[in-house]
Order: sequence, then structure tokens, then C-alpha cells
Amino acid sequence: MTPFLDKMSFGAIFILLILMPLVSHAGGLGVAPLIFILGILGLVLATKTKTFKVTLVQISLILFLAWLCLSATWSPYRPDDLLTNYIKLFLMVIIFYWSWPLFEYAGRRRPKRLQHLLMATSVFGAGLLMIDLLSNFGLTLLFNPAHTFDARIFRNIDAEMNLGHAITILVLISAPVAMLMFSRLPKSISRYVSLIFLLLLACAAWLNSLSVGILGLLGVVIAATAGYAFPRKMPNILLVLSILVILAAPALAYMASHYAENMPFHLPQSWDHRLRMWAYCWHVIAEHPLIGAGFDASRTFGETYIAQDGREITIVSLHPHNAGIQIWTETGLVGAVLASTVIAALIKPVNNFVQSRGHAGAVSGVIMAALVTSSLTYGAWQFWWWGCVFFAVGTLHLLPASRSPVPISDSQWVSEPA
Repeated sequence: MTPFLDKMSFGAIFILLILMPLVSHAGGLGVAPLIFILGILGLVLATKTKTFKVTLVQISLILFLAWLCLSATWSPYRPDDLLTNYIKLFLMVIIFYWSWPLFEYAGRRRPKRLQHLLMATSVFGAGLLMIDLLSNFGLTLLFNPAHTFDARIFRNIDAEMNLGHAITILVLISAPVAMLMFSRLPKSISRYVSLIFLLLLACAAWLNSLSVGILGLLGVVIAATAGYAFPRKMPNILLVLSILVILAAPALAYMASHYAENMPFHLPQSWDHRLRMWAYCWHVIAEHPLIGAGFDASRTFGETYIAQDGREITIVSLHPHNAGIQIWTETGLVGAVLASTVIAALIKPVNNFVQSRGHAGAVSGVIMAALVTSSLTYGAWQFWWWGCVFFAVGTLHLLPASRSPVPISDSQWVSEPA
């Protein structure tokens, strides 16, 4: 059975890493089914190796997802699908959870091949982004041509959004990839290769006018550096910060409401729209502070405003583009507390996982990337984004283990993982 499990886990992750640059370049929606398949295989692995166990993280996650499902009963949004979004989210996330044991199992047995493949495909993905952006989406149009002028306009809009997704996925895994480069590549070139990778990502975000990509990458560099310097403290600080960001989301919405009412200064249109969304949600939060307006209620907010370019735009575009505000808007204080409990439950496993400065830097970078991205864009219930977060967690388990036992203070940490 062991040879079969070895081949299954290695083969599944090998295929995932090969496909990831192409799937993310196409918009990332395919990440969810890929991680779902890995989750099923991880569940089979846990059963066969008798390592299946229910953890506090799983329990808190199930409680949070169950509350989302319950909140759908008083939501004004009524989908026609039999398999609704909240049911799909509940089932998919529970399966997503089991993807990381597959990474851990394969990472212990055939680490170097997967580590080098992750580095190579990440650089390859960043290179694809630069080629497409520098050619004005020429790569996208090569495989998905537009035959009319109007079709070209809409294709460019779609390509800009898809490449934005690809950039944020790479930002999400940039810290684990960079730490692998430092630990696995020759010291004479490791810093240059990692710098080139990060610069490619920064340039791609700039060329695509993706401010969240630039901010996210800057946050990753700062968090990973701080995690490397303070490996015992930084991951916990970032997890606590994530909890505070969720719990304090109504305050952010309240401040945004003052901007929307007074408009003391003008912002770029994307940021102006974002603040208007948060401001609108403040009034919904104030009306339903305890249990929220219900799952996916944001999809029913149809009020519009006239943007700076003269277009009439829906104030809340499907979701508030801030996870904390969306949690409060749709699931209230109860949902915010349950979401915070999930993050709090991660503190102990994260501390157990971190074995070196490299581990701490990578974990800190992933937490920061997820925090920045979730706070500025994407919906809190989007399947593909949940899949991306679990993919990033999986890549952490491809990091090499430390030669030394876990120390008791920051000063005793080994400088590099083995």
C-alpha cells in the first residue's frame, strides 16, 4: 500500500503544480476543482494511513460554515439552483481541508522534486504574465482570439481580470517560493533568483494596474522578513491581527460612510467605489448587527451611483470586496466570532508547524497575503479563492524540515532550514 500512496500523492501534486500556471493564467476558477480532487485523495490517504482525526480547526470551520448555511434561511437572495452556493461552499471547504495532508505526505517522501517543480512553475507563471501584459494580452488572444473590435474590448477586460487573479495567486505563494529558493538553490544565485521572481510579480501587478497585487507583495516582503527575524512571535501576531481585522470591520465600514457622505477628497475610481461599497454595508450592519442580512444578501443590493467617468454603477458589486465587512453584513456578530474562532484555532498548529526561520517567514508571508487580498478584493465565499488559500497552505508543507529541534526563543532559531 505504501508504494501506491507514495506514487498517488506525488503524482497528484506533480500534476497540480504543472497545471497551476495555466489554470491561474485563465482566471484561477479551475483551482477549486483541482484542490477538491487533492482533498479527496488526502482524505483517502488519511483513512489508509490511519491518521484521520478531527481537529479543533475542523470543528470551528464546520461551525462557521454551518452558520453560513443557517443564515441563508433569512437572506433575501433566493437562488434557483438545487445545489446552492452555501451548500457547495460547505461541502467543498470541508474537502479542501484534507488537501494539505497530501502535500505533507508527498513532501516528506519526495521533497526535492516537488520543491524544484514549485519554484520552476512559479517563475514560469510570472514569465507568462509578463509576456501577456507586455504584448497587450497577445498571449491570451493567441489562444482565444477576438474577431471584431468590440469582441477585442471585452476580451481585454476579461484578460485583465484573469491576469489579476493569476497575480494574486502568485503573491499568495510568493513567500514559500522565495524561502525555497533561499534554502534549495546555491547561495551564489539564490538571492538573485528570488529577487527576479519578486520583481517579475511586482512588474506584472504594475502593468496590470493591480494595486492590491503591489500592496499584497509589499506586505508579504515585510511580513516574511519580520517572520524570519522573529520566528516565534510574528506568525501569532499576524493571526491575532487577522482576528482584529474581522472584528473591527464595522468600524472600517463606519469610517467609509463618512467619506461617502462628505467626500473630503477624490480618490481613484476603483478606491472610490470600494469605499462606497463599505459605506453602504455599514447601514446594513447597523440594521442587522447580531445575525446579519443572510448569506449572499450582498447580491441583492441593487442601488447605483454615478461614477467619476459618468457611468452608472451598482454600489455593491456582488460583494463588498472586504471579507470582514462581508462576514458582518451577511452573518453578523455571530459569524464574525465564529470566523475569528477558526483563525484562533490555527495558532497552535501554526506554532507546531514552524520549525525554522524559513518556516516562520513563509507562514507569515502567506498569512499577510491572504489578509491583504481578502481585505481589498474578492468575495469571502468564492470557491476558487478558498481553493487558492488551501493551495498556499499546501505549499508550506513542501518546505524542508529543520535540522535542529524547536528552540525556546527567537535567538536560538537556525538561520536556514535543512
